[in-house]
Amino acid sequence: MSRNGMTGMIRLHKWQLDEKRRDMVELEKMKADLQQNLTDLQTELIAEQKKVAESPVVSIAYAGYAQQVMVRRMNIVNSILEIEASIEEMKDQLADAFKELKKYEVVEQRERQRELAERDRRTQTELDEVAINMHRRRNQKLG
Repeated sequence: MSRNGMTGMIRLHKWQLDEKRRDMVELEKMKADLQQNLTDLQTELIAEQKKVAESPVVSIAYAGYAQQVMVRRMNIVNSILEIEASIEEMKDQLADAFKELKKYEVVEQRERQRELAERDRRTQTELDEVAINMHRRRNQKLG
């Protein structure tokens, strides 16, 4: 693969890695939002229980409300569990994307080192040739 092709592949894999990182941030945000919803729901339930306890009249509606809160709580907990599973899967995808990117970066680095070594070898060959020619001329003048 040419150097430009390798650079393009690296750029592509960096972009893919960045996309996965953005997806991970979004999943983490969704999880935090759901956890906040759960906390808010619990706070609301406690406030409602307090109202019912302070009221001289037993509220029949509270039983329905409590049942609804339990269903909402279960839905939120299930959503959190699904998101946590997605986060774990995304972590694996991130690790794979990172490995793939590193693979291309290592290949590019090795190619760069090979090119530098080749350039150094050519430069040394040219310097050796100049030195040999100077030595010959000096010997011709002396001889």
